[in-house]
Amino acid sequence: MSYILKFSLKTLCSLRNTQKSLRYVIAILIMFNWMECHLCYGENQNNQIASLFKETQQASVFYLDNGMEVILIENHASPMIAAVTVVKTGSRNEDEASNGSAHFLEHLLFNGTKTRTQKQIYDEMDFYGGYNNAHTGQDYTNYMILMPKEYIAQGMDIQADMLFNSTLPDEKFEKERGIVIEEIGKDADQPEYQVDNHFHRIFYAGTPYERPILGTVSTITHLKRERVWEYYQTWYVPNNMILMVIGDFSTPEMVKLVKEKYGSYPAGPIPEHKTIALNPPVKLQLVTANGMDNFPKNRQYLTLGYVLPPPVSDDFQALVLLSEFLGNRKDAILKTLFNQEQYKDLVDTIDTCIDFNRDFSTLKISAELPVSANAGRVVELIVQAVQGLTKNVIPASEVESTLIAHVTHELYLQESLHYYGMMKSGYLAAGGYTLLRNYMDGLMRVTPASIQKIAEKYLKIQTPVVTLISPPVEKTAAPLKAQSVNQYKMEILKNGLTVVVKECYDSRVAGIHLLAKERSLSEGKEKWGMAEILQRMLIDGGTAAHPDDALYQAFNSIGAEIKVCDDPSVPFDDYYHNPRFAYIRLKVIDTFFEKGLKLLSEMILQPSLTEKAFAEAKKDVMSLSANAEMSTSKIAERIFYENLFKENPGFSWLFGDMKHLEQIQLKDVQNFHHKFYNPANLILVISANIPVEKALLLVREYLGGDWGEMGWQPPAFTPQFKSLGTRIREKMGKQQSYISVANVCEVGEEDQPALSVMEAIFGDRLAFNLREKQGLAYSIGVSFNKYKGAQWYRISMGTRPENTERAINGICKEIHSMREAKIEEPELQKTINAILGRRGMRRLDRVNQSYYISMKVLDGKGPEADDQEIEKLKKVTIQDVERLARQVFQNDNYLIVIVE
Repeated sequence: MSYILKFSLKTLCSLRNTQKSLRYVIAILIMFNWMECHLCYGENQNNQIASLFKETQQASVFYLDNGMEVILIENHASPMIAAVTVVKTGSRNEDEASNGSAHFLEHLLFNGTKTRTQKQIYDEMDFYGGYNNAHTGQDYTNYMILMPKEYIAQGMDIQADMLFNSTLPDEKFEKERGIVIEEIGKDADQPEYQVDNHFHRIFYAGTPYERPILGTVSTITHLKRERVWEYYQTWYVPNNMILMVIGDFSTPEMVKLVKEKYGSYPAGPIPEHKTIALNPPVKLQLVTANGMDNFPKNRQYLTLGYVLPPPVSDDFQALVLLSEFLGNRKDAILKTLFNQEQYKDLVDTIDTCIDFNRDFSTLKISAELPVSANAGRVVELIVQAVQGLTKNVIPASEVESTLIAHVTHELYLQESLHYYGMMKSGYLAAGGYTLLRNYMDGLMRVTPASIQKIAEKYLKIQTPVVTLISPPVEKTAAPLKAQSVNQYKMEILKNGLTVVVKECYDSRVAGIHLLAKERSLSEGKEKWGMAEILQRMLIDGGTAAHPDDALYQAFNSIGAEIKVCDDPSVPFDDYYHNPRFAYIRLKVIDTFFEKGLKLLSEMILQPSLTEKAFAEAKKDVMSLSANAEMSTSKIAERIFYENLFKENPGFSWLFGDMKHLEQIQLKDVQNFHHKFYNPANLILVISANIPVEKALLLVREYLGGDWGEMGWQPPAFTPQFKSLGTRIREKMGKQQSYISVANVCEVGEEDQPALSVMEAIFGDRLAFNLREKQGLAYSIGVSFNKYKGAQWYRISMGTRPENTERAINGICKEIHSMREAKIEEPELQKTINAILGRRGMRRLDRVNQSYYISMKVLDGKGPEADDQEIEKLKKVTIQDVERLARQVFQNDNYLIVIVE
């Protein structure tokens, strides 16, 4: 941050403009009155909550003799098992000089043990089809494995070996130091990283929480192996760990296995826990700073923080729900407030969350503001709204629907076994399974009165910490530098809608994926980004029967999760943010399947595409488009595709560009909806424990009529490549360079399974030789892509500018090496098993199962093709892979794109 400036805000109670204050008070009263008008659910709804809640509370808990807490949760929906070990230490237990040690150590634990080299760890895990990863927080570090159930013993053996027998090899230390520094550089490119660091420095001043989890380039550069080894020896003892195992196992057998794999390691002394207390400020102050480098020039980032009690407090659950009603729902108090006409230009987005640790929790309110907005006025309005919670009661129906959402989300989360363990790590680190269980129990006891009471207790008179980070100071312009058998049924309805139902049991979750074909071609180049606007309007505008927020509330009342567009803050879901299609992903418990399907049909057939919803959606998309234009990786991707195709069909332009977005009108979106969402352009896939015929009957009832511009299809397009063999370089003056090395290829359909194996082997070699051995990149990957018959591969890598040429030469060398490579049987088998393990992980979720089926149908294949791919992968031979490597890498006329 370039500087910090403090200035006092006017005392809120000294509002001189009585008329303006009166208007605000009336607006707040109207808002709360509207919330109190909803009907209660009745006793049947309460019974449903209680029934679902019981399904989330089925765990066996015990302690090993060495003090390790063990939590076992049986889940037989998929033949996979996750083991997540939570080490109760993170960046909190560092000092200024050793900042980043916990995260550095997490990396080093993958580099070798007393009995396994780094390569053996990776090879063994891949051989057994496992997934092995880790994550560091402020108070914990978790290590997770996800294994096919028949190999869980081998996976646990590797995990325990890493936890207790790692050697932190000297020869790997410098390599890993470079990788961590690359990771810091990658994160520093994001505005949110600077915003969070500024807030943490102020809110947590004088405590370990003020420091970044990754450390800084300076601390990592000077960090000694002896300091990291000391940290490892101090904190990595079994009595400072919690193991959660969740998946397809028998508890008595798993107890024996856990004792065998983790029970032989001795307990150790743990430093005494030193309680940290935070004191709210006496005076309201706005602490400001300026962003650095390519920080967005068109917005400010405002953060407010309130100090709250620790999660063991009886008030904690009510505070969590208070946070949701305040700013973490579509119809939340703050969102409603800043959607009002007189305030809509003050805030672009606003959200709330509760952060917590063993000693305290924090209510955090985060808002993005236009650069011209009066931040002081926004703070004033937020504080008034927070204090208003003490005078107004949240309707009981709203509390009940939110509890349903929490419980159903718990069930959804338990489908993704390893992710469930990761998401619960904070609770376990703060208080073990007792805290986690009590948290869910306590949620069920939250009432409207208890929410109002804790607002009065903690927020009425507390002064928040307030930080603001603004664009950089302008400078003179300068030149830039397979389980149970599933039943499938596919049917094309009379109106042209393609429907696939996968009937599968062992899970209460129904996953529905609706795909609209060829989003970018359907928009046309002049209106790229219009589908993104439409997707948001489908949920924000409501429907004829459920206008505005009523649609959101209807989904919320059945605990449904619906997703209509990409979350830019989550990189892991980018694979279904694609110019080939738009989507609606709906997750619902089987009890509410028909209600969910009916609401989905309303969204498609009778959306309220209003001027208000259009204005809000367009504003959001323009903001995303502006962010993309500031992102080095996005610019690199755009330049790549503009130079790959003679005419780019829309890759990397899903948010459009500012110039063309400005010109899109509501009528354009309404006309586009009639074409794009006509039944002949849609694929609906359902994966659920619903009988096939029953599901089809309901689909015919709700989606079987005539609607939209019947029969309309996207315009025809044949992709053509430009002449390759060129190098493009774009200078943006960033800390991180992005490199793409690409070429075209031709691979027949019969060779696609072998291509997947070859791609994985090549990707592993790239990562090992350039990332692990040389420390040139935090991330590097290869992808083989296919679009309407055109095929190409792309190797992408982020590195520091000074490493660019070395990285490109290294990539080219690896291509040549792969072309002549000899594959050994163990490498082939472990790669196939790794692919199968990743497939299992990505299809844990019922909506993801539906997504992958829809991809096969979109490519003209049958719905069973995704399952059939498993056997095809198992039949891939060494000869297949070596032949393909020679075939796809035969040409050296690469397209090379560098953005730095």
